Amino acid sequence: MKRRMRVLAFAATLVALGQGPAMAQRGLTRITGKVSADGGGPVAGVQIKAVFGGNKIFDTSSNDNGEWSIGGMGKGEWELVFDKAGYAQGRAKVLLPVDLSRVPPIAVTLKKG
Repeated sequence: MKRRMRVLAFAATLVALGQGPAMAQRGLTRITGKVSADGGGPVAGVQIKAVFGGNKIFDTSSNDNGEWSIGGMGKGEWELVFDKAGYAQGRAKVLLPVDLSRVPPIAVTLKKG
């Protein structure tokens, strides 16, 4: 019985360590933005992925006005990836500061391609 408890405790520790960096990034702030086409109009249905430390943590898509938001992001350097068929992929690096209350909206322009 003691051995089984140690194995379960070890397994729980491995899971916690594996999820630690990702879980530490949740629950702190919301970022917003708008996706526009090269000609200036909004682009709806763009898939947006937020990547931290090489791992996709969050994803969302733009609405009919090209607007999007992702909540629960923590401080540090994030990469945003913007994908939509018919457009070249867009990328943006976002450095979220310690003071997460002052994150301006992120404007991205996608080129047809």
